[in-house]
Amino acid sequence: MGTPKYIQIENALRSEIESGRFESGDLFYGNAELIDRFGASSITVIHAVNDLVNEGMLVRYQGKGTFVSRSRLYRPVRISENGRFLEGGEKNETRVLGISFPEGDGLNPEVVSRLGLSGKGRYAVIERVRLFDGVPYQHQVSYIPRRFIKQDVDPSYYESVYRRLREDHGLFLSREASHEVMRIVMPADGEVRSALSLAEAEPCVRKERCTTLPDGTVAEYVVMHRRWDYFELTIDESVH
Repeated sequence: MGTPKYIQIENALRSEIESGRFESGDLFYGNAELIDRFGASSITVIHAVNDLVNEGMLVRYQGKGTFVSRSRLYRPVRISENGRFLEGGEKNETRVLGISFPEGDGLNPEVVSRLGLSGKGRYAVIERVRLFDGVPYQHQVSYIPRRFIKQDVDPSYYESVYRRLREDHGLFLSREASHEVMRIVMPADGEVRSALSLAEAEPCVRKERCTTLPDGTVAEYVVMHRRWDYFELTIDESVH
């Protein structure tokens, strides 16, 4: 059985877009032009174009036409947080504000779901604040399956969660797969504002990250808030 016509058209158009023939934001071919070019029906052409729209390669504007997306899909990028604010290791400090082990009604259903635990799955909560030269710039709450966390230690034992998980369980979370989402929030909730000495009118960056082990276990779900004036991203884009 041969490849369906709409897939042939879709593949041909995708190759043109990826080749760099079009710039981001360029007007794309109209349906009539594609029907004539490929000798296909309007239904077949629309099907192919719709698939590329759904992939994010094209965007359609009512009454204007179809355009090449301005998003940078399919290009390798390296995203890193700029550490220029935090130069001077002796000025960096982490304080553990508390460790708790919720039970029963104290379990947060969203956290249970994020960690992939059963309805009664247990986890530990580690709340920390990071400071630079005495200024609190990041508040973070880590939710970790309880089997990975010791209960009979001083809270300061978990100033570095990654180091403890590495030394106690042989887990190298910095090497594992993770999914992270960042957004700007304003105002942050009262606890975060208090921890970071933020005014109600000041924004901050909220980051949520799940780190997953090779066997599918979610080892950590963490919610972080960072002061806006201590946050900067660098994005390096590779061009083939």
